[in-house]
Amino acid sequence: MSSLKRPGHSGSTTDNGEACRSNFGCDTPQILVVAALRYELATLRADANPELAFLETGEGIANAERQLEGWLAQNGARAVLSIGFAGALSASLKVADLVIADRIRDSSEKPCEKLLTAAKEVQIEPPARLGVAFTSQEILWQSQSKRALASSLGDNEIGFVDMESTAIASVCARRGIPFLIIRSISDLLGEDLPLDFNQYRTPDGRVRSSRVMKAALLRPGSLKGLFLLRKRSKLCAHRMADFVHRLVPLIH
Repeated sequence: MSSLKRPGHSGSTTDNGEACRSNFGCDTPQILVVAALRYELATLRADANPELAFLETGEGIANAERQLEGWLAQNGARAVLSIGFAGALSASLKVADLVIADRIRDSSEKPCEKLLTAAKEVQIEPPARLGVAFTSQEILWQSQSKRALASSLGDNEIGFVDMESTAIASVCARRGIPFLIIRSISDLLGEDLPLDFNQYRTPDGRVRSSRVMKAALLRPGSLKGLFLLRKRSKLCAHRMADFVHRLVPLIH
């Protein structure tokens, strides 16, 4: 019995064409694991699995597209696994829950059906779920912004928001590489982040940690929230790593 479920969903995602058929399972070097931030990859990277290569892109659509295009221009990959943290767009999603995108809002590209099938065979508790990936140009740090985005979901749909999914899908489709997007929930639908992290981004879109710490010292009330977010991030990273460890042997 599959541990990957989507409430109210019957039927399967269509195959993303030649990307799945031509590349999945072919004898190219590694599976590329992509994340926006170094600490999203750290737990998985520590195990030094020779089947995996890793790429930190930085936050946002432009960074993800530029970094992934550059890596793939020089290296082969038989599949791309996009991992990372995301905000919940559904009240049923809890901290560290895993959601696999079977649809990407504002993108015509679809995750590879064969990778989705492999993901459905992963046994993990609590089980991962299927949902809709939303991509935002900025960090949605307030609950009201997440709720506004969530209002477009169907009654039986769940969703998450990040800042890179459409870019990953676009690059992989152009390159003809199968991809899968996996996210672990770091902040809930009904809660705000401790700070507006958009204020501490550099011109290239990355959040500067030194600016965040300076802002936190000026707003001591945010420190508790920042420490909680750090604790959650560690839990999310371990959950992501556990899932990928179980998934990789199923990718043939």
